[in-house]
Amino acid sequence: MQESILLSGPARLSSFTAADLGLVRDLWSDPRVARFISSDHNAWSGEAAAAFLNDAIEDQRKHGFSRWKATAPGGEFLGWAGFAVLEETSEVELDYCLSISALEDYPDLPLDLCRDLVEWFFENTYFSHLVSVVRTDNRLVRDVMLEAGFYYRESRRIGGMPCDLFQMLSPSMQTYVLTA
Repeated sequence: MQESILLSGPARLSSFTAADLGLVRDLWSDPRVARFISSDHNAWSGEAAAAFLNDAIEDQRKHGFSRWKATAPGGEFLGWAGFAVLEETSEVELDYCLSISALEDYPDLPLDLCRDLVEWFFENTYFSHLVSVVRTDNRLVRDVMLEAGFYYRESRRIGGMPCDLFQMLSPSMQTYVLTA
């Protein structure tokens, strides 16, 4: 059994391994999931899933954080959640991708994950802020980010999609800004 990085509600987050390729490919094969992560309906091929998995494994090795596999208490794959470097801005972004059944079975999971990931991030890294990119038509994720404490920063095209960029300052930066 893999070591847990974080427990969040019913989910256990652990590092991906090369053996998880089928899980990611199957998750992205659901068009209800894929529509919010790509403007190209064919972008989430097996090749893209392999690149995602390689990036997640390499990011964990290089940075100490990554996008991690989320599993339920019984071991079933729920999706993934965690962090990546956002190429367009060179900032660290928080994001997640959960199966439709995970959202149905655990409706509070997205908010629980975001809150717990934010706490983990600021306790375990030195970064001054964290961002989240949300496709403009994804009201569910927008509401989760706002409820988790992010605030709207700007709109821009990212990955060919119209997106809103949300931001959260670290607790020390929040204190600094309030006292400045």
